[in-house]
Amino acid sequence: MAKGPQAEYTNLVGYFKHLVWLAGGFATFVFTTAGALVALAGFLFYSSLKDVREDAKQAAIRVATSESKAAVDKAFEDKNINDQIQKAAQLKIGTITDKMIEQQIIPKLQPLQKRILMIGQITASQARMRLGFRSGLDDLNAIMSSTTDSDTLQFAKSTLAITAKDFEESWTLGKAGSGQTWFDLLKGYTNRPQIPGWKSPQNLGEVVELINNGKDLNVVALSFLAFRELTGEKVKMFDLRAVNNWCSSHEPKCK
Repeated sequence: MAKGPQAEYTNLVGYFKHLVWLAGGFATFVFTTAGALVALAGFLFYSSLKDVREDAKQAAIRVATSESKAAVDKAFEDKNINDQIQKAAQLKIGTITDKMIEQQIIPKLQPLQKRILMIGQITASQARMRLGFRSGLDDLNAIMSSTTDSDTLQFAKSTLAITAKDFEESWTLGKAGSGQTWFDLLKGYTNRPQIPGWKSPQNLGEVVELINNGKDLNVVALSFLAFRELTGEKVKMFDLRAVNNWCSSHEPKCK
């Protein structure tokens, strides 16, 4: 059974909250001890790091053995066998831990860090959209067109879908019982003296102009509804590409 936008959005929010929790736990352990770092690595990246963990263990054993043998003669001469072996082993084991962090843990943490950053940008874009700023929609579209992370892309798409649905339902509720067309509502909404510089659209071409360049997202949303009414095309709310593709095929009507 297919999930609706709201359910998918909720699930993704929960998933990303879990990522943030994991990242916080990771940071805490990193700055505690090397042993805790290895334990967290096994928890976060078990499938990919289980071999690394075992390799580090085996490498530590090999290094300790090799260094101990190399230091035997020197140790006997200095009458300090145990001290020499421990120093050699500790030095090399520390190097192994540093290399494991550099080569295995950090490269896997960076995508997680980037994903969390993108979550914040997506959420901020949605907040600006709900305040009526066109920039929020433009930034969200930019994220969707540039990200290569499938989870980030799906979260951005779900965010757009649920926000677009809210705008549409709000306008539909406001129109109920008014007896006006969407085009009439759009003309009335944009013909307000308290907002200088606004011009009421007189045709489809001017409606499309508002869709592409309107700074008030409420006007953009209302323009989408008027576009559907004037063309009969059931384009999704805030689907700029669908509107412009239709205009490319019906160029005279959009001028």
